[in-house]
Amino acid sequence: MLRRSLHQRSWHRKLMMSPELAPHDRSSAWMKIFAIPMLGLLGLLGVQPAYAEPDSSADTCANLPSFVGGARDVGLALQACIDETPAHGIVELAPGPYLIETPVHLRRPLTIKTRGISFADARCFGNERRCALLHLAISPSAISSAVMPFNVESDSVRLDHLVFQGTRSSDPNMSSKRCASDKERAMAGGVRINGNSIVISRSVFRDMACYTALEYGTGIDATIKENAFVENGIHNIEFRWADGLTIHNAVNFRVSDNLFRDNTDVQLIFGSCIFCTIVNNRFEHSQRVEGGSFAELMLQAWPNATSGNFTDTRVELNTIDCGPRRRCGFGIMIGSAPWYSAPAFGGRVTENRVRGAMLALNVDSLTGPMVIERNELEAVSGTYPSMCGPRHIDGVAQNISPVSRAFASVSQNTSTSFEHYCILNYDLK
Repeated sequence: MLRRSLHQRSWHRKLMMSPELAPHDRSSAWMKIFAIPMLGLLGLLGVQPAYAEPDSSADTCANLPSFVGGARDVGLALQACIDETPAHGIVELAPGPYLIETPVHLRRPLTIKTRGISFADARCFGNERRCALLHLAISPSAISSAVMPFNVESDSVRLDHLVFQGTRSSDPNMSSKRCASDKERAMAGGVRINGNSIVISRSVFRDMACYTALEYGTGIDATIKENAFVENGIHNIEFRWADGLTIHNAVNFRVSDNLFRDNTDVQLIFGSCIFCTIVNNRFEHSQRVEGGSFAELMLQAWPNATSGNFTDTRVELNTIDCGPRRRCGFGIMIGSAPWYSAPAFGGRVTENRVRGAMLALNVDSLTGPMVIERNELEAVSGTYPSMCGPRHIDGVAQNISPVSRAFASVSQNTSTSFEHYCILNYDLK
């Protein structure tokens, strides 16, 4: 598991940091500086920039309802609609299922939402038939054209009232093959985002085969609210784990009022989040072994990729309940020592509630101050599977590793241990 985790997390890191896949905003400043002179130069050369005619996007997008039903690939048609919609326009999809076999890219500010539903209407989870469902089943011939099935590469994008579905259940054979491949694993996930001022709201991310349902690389001023991340990956099969929401480098994010259920690696994981608010999220599990996780909410860093900086971040009023069968290892995991060595510091973790975890709170390890207080943590006793073999825990609610004691502002009592734990809930077929 430790080797797997190092490998899988480095795969996350390679995707987000490689030059050819670097976030668009590294070059955005230069584009702004040279955009106007370049347009003038094109005019002198007799080359006219390609602008869509006012009615072209309407004509292109009008054909999308014919793809409802999921029998034909809508990927190319949806891409054409997106490309011809003016910046800051809206692409509305009729309710129903759409098959996406060709990766989709958003490279300009747009809103994509379900037609006939307002931003204030009830979320899609619980009544998906009201919403457009994008079945992300990328064909083998198209996997080289993107990193993940649905890619946002722009600022000021909103995804609202949509359902993103993977292939975990619909195509088990392809899912198994893709997840076993280092090269193809990310294409078994869901949505990938790099950009600022993004809003993801009232949508569903479910049934991804592995990797992660939603990966956010780098961004400022994003809101991820009132979504459901459910049943992604398979916990007890190697290489089939999936995070629910993976956030690498973030500033001023609000992650609130989301549901995380049966995401099978870490339900919600951060590599760095400065001046962020992570509040009122709900974490839960079914009783299925396949729906378990290693951790629910994790603040850490990926080595040499993210900073582990959580300065001025508030993590509060989140509710974690892994159920009577204790389907999660760590409830709140601060630091990355069970997996690898990386920094973690800053912020406040307060007034959260954890039930049903094998260990409610594990701090291992901090490299700088963090306030951790007034959390309602359930003490547990039992013997649980771990990377190091069966691990007995006797009346422990929280663990503060020896190296973390100098940095953690934690109320310590008889239910506190001071040890190093291996990865809990590690029990493969």
